[in-house]
Amino acid sequence: MRTKSCLAPVVLLLLAPGLAAAIPLGVQQASSLKISVIDSERVMSESNVARSLTEQAQEAAQEWQTRIEAKRQELDQLVRQRQEQALTLSEAALARINAEDEQAQVELQRLQEDANRQMQRLEATYQSQLGAVLMPALERLAEEDGYDLILDTRTQGLLYHSDTIDVTDKLIEILNVGSGAVAGSAQQNRQQPQLGQNQSRQD
Repeated sequence: MRTKSCLAPVVLLLLAPGLAAAIPLGVQQASSLKISVIDSERVMSESNVARSLTEQAQEAAQEWQTRIEAKRQELDQLVRQRQEQALTLSEAALARINAEDEQAQVELQRLQEDANRQMQRLEATYQSQLGAVLMPALERLAEEDGYDLILDTRTQGLLYHSDTIDVTDKLIEILNVGSGAVAGSAQQNRQQPQLGQNQSRQD
């Protein structure tokens, strides 16, 4: 999973995608706007807060994937058992295996649905936390250096920019100064998969 896939949309949103295309070059040259650019992919890969949130999202996804894979293996084992012993099992035993097979399929579907819902909640939480750090950092950068407009180099329509107006390094530095509190908050908000979740639904 690349970090951009989960959290980069926050960067693009905060940096007003499409602004480069919306402002004609002649207007920019004729005005007194002070413009800078940042590379959102570098922000996502090099800032402590984005890396921490992305790593936590990846860990949560891996935990859910492990549970789903275990349930799939359980289901595969039941299918093999039914196929291998179909001719030797009694009707009652075969009915029991069929019932267990159906129940395992239901549990697998529920587990996948639980995983999807939880990952969506985590992504929304992480994007909110990242945005809460990014926006003040961008405002601070703009205020300190007098920028009127900060664009993302990944924005569609931004065809060229000079490296001299790239302030990615400074934005990352600002973000890394106070990233500890946000990372800790994200860790507290993260919910571990509950081992008995599906079983409790059956009771």
